Amino acid sequence: MANLGSEVYQVLLEYQKKDFEKMRNSIIRAKNIIEKIEEFPEMKGRTGELEILKSIIEDLNQKKFEINKEQLINYFIPFSTRLIRG
Repeated sequence: MANLGSEVYQVLLEYQKKDFEKMRNSIIRAKNIIEKIEEFPEMKGRTGELEILKSIIEDLNQKKFEINKEQLINYFIPFSTRLIRG
């Protein structure tokens, strides 16, 4: 999940820079990460959460959702912190 958070953060940065080609590439990488996460046995009970994340990531390019950037980043902070603490 920390890798996914990093990729989503890249999407947001590239959107700010108006580098839409890099943004699309980051979205593709984020989708690939979600597909791999879905394969983990421990994620079986979190399919709803993953579906929401997938929808958000797919729509970042289309801006259908009104997503607060800070809330999205804050969602991933605990995963990054857990990775750092090891």
